[in-house]
Amino acid sequence: MNNRILVVDDEKDIIQAYIDLLKPVRTGVVKQSSRTASAGPTRPAAAEYEIIHAYSGEEALSLMKVEYAAGRRVVGGFFDVKLEGGMDGLQLIQELWKLDPDLLCTVVTAYHDRSVDDIDQLFGEKFKDQWDYLNKPFTQAEIVQKARQMVASWNRKEQLKQAQQQLIQTERLAAIGQVARSIGHEFGNILLAIMGNADLATNPNNPEKTRERLKVIIQAAERANLIVRNLSSFSKGSSTRAEIDPVQLIGTTLSLITHETKKNSVTVNQSILPTSKVTVAVSEIEQVLLNLIINGIHAMPKGGALEVGCEEDPTHVALWVKDSGTGIAPEVLPHIFDYAFTTKGDKGSGLGLAISKQIIENHQGTLTVKTTLGSGSTFTIRLPK
Repeated sequence: MNNRILVVDDEKDIIQAYIDLLKPVRTGVVKQSSRTASAGPTRPAAAEYEIIHAYSGEEALSLMKVEYAAGRRVVGGFFDVKLEGGMDGLQLIQELWKLDPDLLCTVVTAYHDRSVDDIDQLFGEKFKDQWDYLNKPFTQAEIVQKARQMVASWNRKEQLKQAQQQLIQTERLAAIGQVARSIGHEFGNILLAIMGNADLATNPNNPEKTRERLKVIIQAAERANLIVRNLSSFSKGSSTRAEIDPVQLIGTTLSLITHETKKNSVTVNQSILPTSKVTVAVSEIEQVLLNLIINGIHAMPKGGALEVGCEEDPTHVALWVKDSGTGIAPEVLPHIFDYAFTTKGDKGSGLGLAISKQIIENHQGTLTVKTTLGSGSTFTIRLPK
């Protein structure tokens, strides 16, 4: 459990007070009064916290950059508003949120020049639930309880993130299972092409034909290598974000589903417009696209047309998957992004669209749908540039 707390105040005595309150000296046996019949058990030790401290905003920011670079995250902190130097406590908090948006903060002040409403407006809606307020002089109970709240809340949020990542990985593996047969057939076709052309290439009487056969073999091998590379990248999964061209996201995803579209008599059209690159967890966005494409194929049991495309506007890049299938019934539409909701019976987990929406929102984007019963649906991903 992470219990690391930052304390920032320009008075050494106050810093020491925090340390004394949050890292109490263990005294062992409880002192007994003359009215106590016998010595009782030792008092449970108070929770201890790892305290990092700084005397100015600049020092704290520099210190935290070093800590985060070393992978040592901090749960939260106590920040005095009035600090020596050019950066006050509120400005420091805003800079630290750029390093770690999950940092929890308690604003501490002996003055009343900034009201809670002023601070709320300064920090904005995004961080509304990540800060608290405390007046000096504070009591031991106030400091200890706020430290407990920050540590418990931060660790609970991290546990939730881990559970969500496990769900995402589970759904990713389920998606791989759905395309595994398709990839198997694709490899069968590739091997057939390699074997057939290799046999014909052994004819020594026609060098020109031999070169043509070898070119086909090389192309087939390159196709197999591309599929393996894309599947390997997709299956590993990573939340690490990287800059990538949306066209590449679409191409990689479609390469995993080629046989599935042919088998189901689905024609794939790509509507590609030049777009800016986006910074995303690549395997996660590919997972969303794959899920939307599979859903589109399932929505066209008698075959049809599937359009996958991308474009941009001044602030966002949009990717979409459009099918010519059955559409979504009005009574079903409000629930399609709910966890465990499915119209596929035992064949569906009810997690695909819910997790897809969660992934896109974790990227500060949106996942929306437009549908017409009997005419098909369009799912649109919008990601910030």
